[in-house]
Amino acid sequence: MTRSIHSVRPLTFAAIGLCLSIASTAAAQRVPTPASVIGHEVGEDYRLAKWAKIVEYFDALGTASDRVNVRRVGTTTEGNDYLLCEISSAETIRNLDTYRDMQARLADPRLIAEDDERTKLLRDAKTTILVAAGLHSSECAGSQMAMELAYDLATRDDARTREILDRCIILLVPSANPDGNDKVVDWYDQYLGTPFEGGRMPWLYQKYAGHDNNRDWFMLNLQETRILTRVLYKEWNPTILYDIHQMGNRSARFFVPPFFDPVNPNVDPLIHQSLLIIGGHMATELQENGKTGVVFKAIFDNWWAGGNRTTPYRHNIVGILTEAASAKVASPVFQEYRELRGGGRGLPQYAPAVNFPEPWPGGWWRLRDVVDYELIACESLFTLGARYRDRFVRNHLTLSEKAIQTGHDEPPFAWLVPPYQRDPGSAAHMLDVLEQSGIEIHFATEPFVADGIEYPRGTHVMLASQPYRPHLKDMMERQEYPDRRVYPEGPAESPYDTAGWTLPLQMGVRVVAAVSPFQADLTRVTDVKATKVVPTPTFLPAGYMTKRFGNADYAAVNSLLEAGYETSVLTEGIEGYPAGSIVIKAGDRVADLIRRVQELTRRLPARLQPIERMPDASKLRAMGRPRTALYQPFTANMDEGWTRLVLERFEFPFTTIHNAEIRADNLRDRFDCIIMPDQRLKSMLGGVSDKDMPPPYAGGIGDDGAMALERFVRAGGTLVLMDTATELATDVLRVPVRDVLKGVPRKDFFCPGSLLRIRVDNTHPLGYGFDDEAAAYFVRSKAFTIGEAALKPPKKKDSDTDNEKGKQNVAERTVVLTDAEIEAKVKDQPTTSAATYSDNIVLLSGWVLGEQWLRNRTAVCEVATGDGRIVLLGFRTQFRGQPHGTFKFLFNSIYRSVLGQPR
Repeated sequence: MTRSIHSVRPLTFAAIGLCLSIASTAAAQRVPTPASVIGHEVGEDYRLAKWAKIVEYFDALGTASDRVNVRRVGTTTEGNDYLLCEISSAETIRNLDTYRDMQARLADPRLIAEDDERTKLLRDAKTTILVAAGLHSSECAGSQMAMELAYDLATRDDARTREILDRCIILLVPSANPDGNDKVVDWYDQYLGTPFEGGRMPWLYQKYAGHDNNRDWFMLNLQETRILTRVLYKEWNPTILYDIHQMGNRSARFFVPPFFDPVNPNVDPLIHQSLLIIGGHMATELQENGKTGVVFKAIFDNWWAGGNRTTPYRHNIVGILTEAASAKVASPVFQEYRELRGGGRGLPQYAPAVNFPEPWPGGWWRLRDVVDYELIACESLFTLGARYRDRFVRNHLTLSEKAIQTGHDEPPFAWLVPPYQRDPGSAAHMLDVLEQSGIEIHFATEPFVADGIEYPRGTHVMLASQPYRPHLKDMMERQEYPDRRVYPEGPAESPYDTAGWTLPLQMGVRVVAAVSPFQADLTRVTDVKATKVVPTPTFLPAGYMTKRFGNADYAAVNSLLEAGYETSVLTEGIEGYPAGSIVIKAGDRVADLIRRVQELTRRLPARLQPIERMPDASKLRAMGRPRTALYQPFTANMDEGWTRLVLERFEFPFTTIHNAEIRADNLRDRFDCIIMPDQRLKSMLGGVSDKDMPPPYAGGIGDDGAMALERFVRAGGTLVLMDTATELATDVLRVPVRDVLKGVPRKDFFCPGSLLRIRVDNTHPLGYGFDDEAAAYFVRSKAFTIGEAALKPPKKKDSDTDNEKGKQNVAERTVVLTDAEIEAKVKDQPTTSAATYSDNIVLLSGWVLGEQWLRNRTAVCEVATGDGRIVLLGFRTQFRGQPHGTFKFLFNSIYRSVLGQPR
């Protein structure tokens, strides 16, 4: 039915009679409207409710209606309440524990004792649908709409609503990011009526991740992700999840499933077919209500595993995504038909097509339009869930049973995590996030043999025969993304997100797939913790040493640096300790150091061993406490947020600095190390135009900032540039390093979010603590040639003239240096490589087109400049807080800044 803003309407005699005849208590209660609490209609132009008002409304609704139960299921990153609103018939609400138990048995059929119980479960269970709004806070319609949706379900007594309430349980998350809701509303209200109305914010709407909060659903770095993950896989196990989003407004008005290719082999076909039914039902009902511009099978694909609707696929949940065209936050926009565009996968032009039957004709587009489309989509989904309750419930159970049986019948039969790990903390963390995601983890109480290999007691075992096998398999195995082109032999077609994500590779954890059945004495564990090694010296230690193999070792060292202990780095290996090992000297504080180390190793999975005597001073270099700065651009930079999260988690103290502080110069007086997160050079130098961003947030560091950073380095500072930020060094400061991928056409090279094999020089200060090899997360990143070769014009290749005659395809050098000038520059700025891409097999997981461009190229290097150095990290070593296996490149870069002279 057509939607409009709620208003007071006169009751007809028929309506009065109907109201009087209904026995439902919900009809008799005085249920508050959203407007009565928030002070305006939902979807009204220029008006948005803050989180406190939304919470106030849901509390009032839960008090007034016996169809609604409102719970606080957690606390957000910045201390707000995280709400879950459970909606169904009054009888169901009174018996929620019973229905949660039913959902648990649908999710895990091993809990069903006999066939009669199975039959009863299929008869009585309800279609449980979780609706998540407001994850991306700038897509603000969903959280506002949620109030009206809940009000409708709490008050309406038409046949359709009663059917929904009788046969479904709606789990409504009004905002999956309450912190961001208020940030967006405050910014919007502040600049309402100015040239910046409805514009972008200069900071992230989730403290650490911003838009990337929908990239955290298997890694669980964020508090909000962990809360909803617990609700999904430990409390409710819903049948369907609906993730409500918005997109740009230059094209279609509303996206519904099905999705674009490719499909992930770990997503069951039954889920794909369910998406066809749901998306088709939504599209039809939107069309019936005159809502045009609906597109399907375009833009968004079903490959990637880390989104709020895609991770649930691997948990036998049907995940739905819709994307509505956005207004300017709450400000209406007027768009001519001629301004609207196609483009991208599945929608090459803005014209009628089988998957886009009636384009929106243009006109005014308002927040209320978004609310109306989303309300219709919700009602369509709920109606389908109610009318096909038996099918959705049966399919949920079927998917769970199939996962268990397939794991029993087909290899691999388990994944084994042996107790010896180079970084036991990362291994334990991997197991912990898997357990939080519902994966069953066992502990071997005795040695056992699998595939002819003996594994010791303490090996963790993840059996494939479990309900969430698809998720486990998707995390453990290597992804093989198909070679997809825009047209045959043409440029690479970009996936929606990353192409590979294999968790053990990212985290540097040794995991073995068992391809044959085996027997072992196993105990289920639900609280996975790294084994703590608390040293109790039998002698008076001269100090402690750590090999810095584990990330937690750095957290422990940071704590001891803060306590003022003399710290050194071993420059060459001695018995039992490789080069790069860190030495903490006890001096005259032996008892205090013993106490501190024991406290640290009880808290952290750090490895600190007592030593009877200090190593020879000639093998030690002093290391001070680094004064670190992290640059935060006013562009809502997600990589900065993830870097901040990683530094905080491993207890690196740092200061956040902005454009003006860099331009003000005198950086060396304040800092030893400055980190520039991934950011294109144009954005770093220019920021956001003052036409789109108010002062003091407009602009970037500019040329003055670039020169200030160069002076910082020449005065002895360490400048760490991550991924595309390395363009500052290669293109502006013109160090003897060149990105060999610059300008290479996408038909020749493309690598979108994949794990690549790198070889690490672990005798280099940037490679300390590493094994010989690691997996680098390459996201359209960098590959370098260094030294003399970087300063010579690149050799011309046949591809240089393809469609671009007269242009170089790699680096356009406006100045060609003489051999003497090249020799002088290389001598003035000696460059060393700490890691290179493999010289043979490069791809570990995902997709790379043109692998030969990477072989034996430098991935991480250091350029000595004046008294300091520039560190170029050619890939994001801390990408989304996931690749624990390469965090050490960032950590070592920081320690490098305070690595002094020999003792």
